[in-house]
Amino acid sequence: MDNVTPPEDCLRMAELRVQIDAIDRALISLLATRSRYIDRAVDLKKIEGLPARIDDRVAEVLDRVAAAAREGGLDPELARSLWADLIEWSIQRELKELGD
Repeated sequence: MDNVTPPEDCLRMAELRVQIDAIDRALISLLATRSRYIDRAVDLKKIEGLPARIDDRVAEVLDRVAAAAREGGLDPELARSLWADLIEWSIQRELKELGD
């Protein structure tokens, strides 16, 4: 992100809110990109005969996210919870295309 002001340099709530709004836009952009990869996963899972839900992969992603959160100073349980919801949404999206 360009022109990011560190939190400690924000002297008024209005400045802080501008930064938070910019971060939210960046997160949405990244999630939209991730969603396009999920769409591609549907195509590849059809070709490779893979199911929408692969429990080992889900566990691997959640563990990796928790570790990255810990390293980045974010509560790992928060990250794990957010990604669990994101993964479940992705699986449900895949199931619509792949079936059970």
